[in-house]
Amino acid sequence: MTSEPAPWDWEFDWHLTNRCNFDCEYCHPQIKHVLNRKNLNEPDAQLVVRRFDETGRVCLVHMSGGEPFLFPGFVDLCAGLTRRHHISINTNLATPDVAEFARRVDPAKTVKIVAALHIGERERLGLGLTDYARDVHLLRALGFDVDALYVLYPPLLGRLVTDLEQLSDLGVEQVRAKVFKGVLNGRRYPEAYSDAEKEFILGYSGQYLFNKPYLDGPPDFRGAPCSAGVSSFKVTVTGDVRRCASVPARYGNLYDGTFSAADAAELCPARRVLVLSQCLAYSFVTERASS
Repeated sequence: MTSEPAPWDWEFDWHLTNRCNFDCEYCHPQIKHVLNRKNLNEPDAQLVVRRFDETGRVCLVHMSGGEPFLFPGFVDLCAGLTRRHHISINTNLATPDVAEFARRVDPAKTVKIVAALHIGERERLGLGLTDYARDVHLLRALGFDVDALYVLYPPLLGRLVTDLEQLSDLGVEQVRAKVFKGVLNGRRYPEAYSDAEKEFILGYSGQYLFNKPYLDGPPDFRGAPCSAGVSSFKVTVTGDVRRCASVPARYGNLYDGTFSAADAAELCPARRVLVLSQCLAYSFVTERASS
């Protein structure tokens, strides 16, 4: 996430909850139709903080879901983690405790807040862009690094410019469009975008670097060594620790204290890249991906 030496030793990509106040039609089917229908039993926030402390490492904890702010005791969790560790959050920024978070959590230990704008759901629920802009401004004014990210579902292509103009009028600038990845009407995206649509999307990508690789066809990292399993990990909603989103090799469970990292890096066996940003960050030989 930075070209400078990182002030953390390990990174965790943590799917911390399935709870969500949105019902986006483009949500990953495994989350929308399977995980979100299961009973939830999230661990106590202080237990999780203790487990990260017990690693003996300074950690960067990327938190997503579901909606992270719906994790029970989420603000307590973040305040506890940022006493020693660093966090980043992917949120829809549509919960009432954003102000409490901004007041209690250290922005210097919050590497990034990705404020994903799911425009269809906000309109369905009567949540205007004014509220979104208010929370973005609040966080930025207190020193949080906030990326406004417009989730560009193919049916939204025709209204993107108008929505961006409205956001600009509300003072939210430099909004990045994020390419849709999934299946719509039997067509798999981003492969199904036309050349004109791809050019349009790239024109509104801003500093979001991952649209082009996805539109060009994600690189192949098979055979390249990476830090996944050694100093970077995927944590599931049940606390199981895996190598990464693409490779399900297991390293115990974070919640019950059985997590243990691998001793040495292994070559990537993934046939399909699920989270390109992590592959680009964790691979030791990223130049192989473009060869």
